[in-house]
Amino acid sequence: MLEGLRPPVIVRKTRVEEVLETLDAKDQKILIEALNNPEWSANGLSVALRQRGIKLSQSSIARYRENKK
Repeated sequence: MLEGLRPPVIVRKTRVEEVLETLDAKDQKILIEALNNPEWSANGLSVALRQRGIKLSQSSIARYRENKK
């Protein structure tokens, strides 16, 4: 009866992934390019996004970048 009982697989999205899902394809591409551009500091990108109404902390950006390596 309990054969194959396994814990559920929980998939959590990062804050960056959540924000990307809210954007249209053009803006997604722009944000991904900015995230992958080393000329943008995490803080600088966070501030620029906040000025455009997107709340994404520098720590979320830094974690996303670290996980991409």
